[in-house]
Amino acid sequence: MQSWAIAPSNTGGRPSAQKRPKKDTTGADPPFATLLVHAAKQTLFNAAHVREHDAVLQHVIILPGTHPVCASLQQRGKQFATQVKNQPAADIGSPHLHKWAALIATLGSLTLTEPQKVQLTEHAQTMDSPQKLAQSVFVCKLSKAWIKDTFKLTISLATDMEAIAELVCTVLTANGGTRKFGIPPRSSQERDIAKILVDMGEFSNP
Repeated sequence: MQSWAIAPSNTGGRPSAQKRPKKDTTGADPPFATLLVHAAKQTLFNAAHVREHDAVLQHVIILPGTHPVCASLQQRGKQFATQVKNQPAADIGSPHLHKWAALIATLGSLTLTEPQKVQLTEHAQTMDSPQKLAQSVFVCKLSKAWIKDTFKLTISLATDMEAIAELVCTVLTANGGTRKFGIPPRSSQERDIAKILVDMGEFSNP
C-alpha cells in the first residue's frame, strides 16, 4: 500500500510537511541586478526572434486612413464588439475571421482585373461560416501605423491560402497601399531596453 494511503488521519492522507532550513544570506546581496540584466537581454532576444517569425509568416500593407478597407475593418470591429456582448465568442468565431470577411467584401469594390475578380469570387463563395475559415485565417487585423494618418493591415493565412494572400497584397498595392518586406523594426520598448543596457555596459547596440 502506498505511504500516502496509510498516513496519520490528521494529515488528510498526506505525509507530514518538512520545513526547509532557512538559507543564511547574512552579508550577501541577492543578485537582483544580475537577474534583471539577464531578463532584459532575454527579452531583446525573444523580441528579435518574434520579429523574424513575423517577417516570414505575415503579410503587411500600409494603407492611408481614408482607404475603404480601413473604414470597413474598423466598422466590422465595432460590430463584432457589440455582437460578442450578446453571443458567446465560441459561437461567432474570432474577430480576425470577421475582419477577413469584411476585407474580401471590400476588395470587390476596388479596381480588379478579370482574373482577380474570378479568383476573389471563388474564394468568397467558400466562406460559408467563420468556423470554416478558422483553420485557414490566422490573423487579419488593422492597427495604427507609425506614420500619421496611416494604418497597418496584417494578415497571416494557412499555406493553402497563399494564393489569396498574394491576391490581397497585389490588389491593395495597386489601390493605394504599400507592401512592407523584411524584418519589422524594433519597438520603442526594445529600443529603450537596449539603451539602458548599453549605458550599463551590458549590451552592444547593433
